Amino acid sequence: MVKQQANTIIMEMTGTKSEDIRDLRRGEGKIFKRVARIMEKLKEEGETPEDAQPIIVIVRKKGSSKKGLLD
Repeated sequence: MVKQQANTIIMEMTGTKSEDIRDLRRGEGKIFKRVARIMEKLKEEGETPEDAQPIIVIVRKKGSSKKGLLD
């Protein structure tokens, strides 16, 4: 088991859409802004060091396994 480092922050992002993920890859959009706000708040409160870097992992639930007649 890997121990979490003090400067590692794990955030759970739910309800993400493909467009939001694409924007995040470009360094823009809703997810990017949300992460920036959370990081700023944590730094202001002294909860995380100034040099902390977020690692963003987005996990999507697998869609239903219902298949059509031709699938």
